[in-house]
Amino acid sequence: MNTKDLDYFKTLVEKRNYTEVAEIFQVSQPTITQAIKRLEKEFQTKLVQVDRVHQKTEITRTGQLLFQKSLAIQKNLELAHKEIAAADSKKIKFGLPPIIGSLYFPQVVGELAKNDLLDKLQIFESGSNTLFQKLSDGDVDIAAIGSLLPINNPHFKVTKLGTRPFKIVVSTKHPLAQANQAIDFKDLGNEKFIDFAGQFIHGRILHDYFEHTGIQPEIVQKTPDISWYKSLIRANIGIGILVTDEVSQNDENFTALEIKNPIPENFNVSIVRRASYILKPEEKQLIDILKDIEIK
Repeated sequence: MNTKDLDYFKTLVEKRNYTEVAEIFQVSQPTITQAIKRLEKEFQTKLVQVDRVHQKTEITRTGQLLFQKSLAIQKNLELAHKEIAAADSKKIKFGLPPIIGSLYFPQVVGELAKNDLLDKLQIFESGSNTLFQKLSDGDVDIAAIGSLLPINNPHFKVTKLGTRPFKIVVSTKHPLAQANQAIDFKDLGNEKFIDFAGQFIHGRILHDYFEHTGIQPEIVQKTPDISWYKSLIRANIGIGILVTDEVSQNDENFTALEIKNPIPENFNVSIVRRASYILKPEEKQLIDILKDIEIK
């Protein structure tokens, strides 16, 4: 099967017009027609019905089935081109969320440097949701991922490093800090909260708690930056939620409070790669070193 025929067919399904498809690919209309006929002969079915009376191009059920499969074929081909083009490169396309980078990555920096891997890392810093997409698209080959639940996806190979709980974080100037005791999340309905902008784990867990407890507190600020998020809480602009390790016991400006009624979601840290991806020796070495990260 000619993959170009599939490209023509996929675009015909989207545009429903032979002339427009021919113009897009800068070929003659008979070229598109012949491509569709070849596919119909290969699959022994009618893929396209042309209603000349009403000047409509209809896609049959089998045509729709092939269209859906062609999307997966095209994605796999694009992925193959990316992986093969980078096959001889010593660079490691590594995804790292800011919070995991600041909390746990320093544990292995020395070992990475000792094994000459630091200069090979091409780090893509972004939220875990974005990194999942980059992994799927082949823009990143390995990523440290934070998730609220353990990752169970057959398209990825996952090495779980550990799990940490979330805590409510307040300024030491806040009245809740004076009590310094575990609190019921549903009692926070009248509090002002700092929220995370964008697709970040901490923003998702915060809104999951809102939904679980049925409260709708005021959001006074949103930020995509963890440092600014913590600064706003320190200044007592509002309260927030952070994974336990983000709050140092020696930080005199913060008080971290346990949640009496925690939901089943926690901060799970995993090393993730595509299940079909064949690791380079440097990448195998990187994963072996990352496995030594202690999430405790």
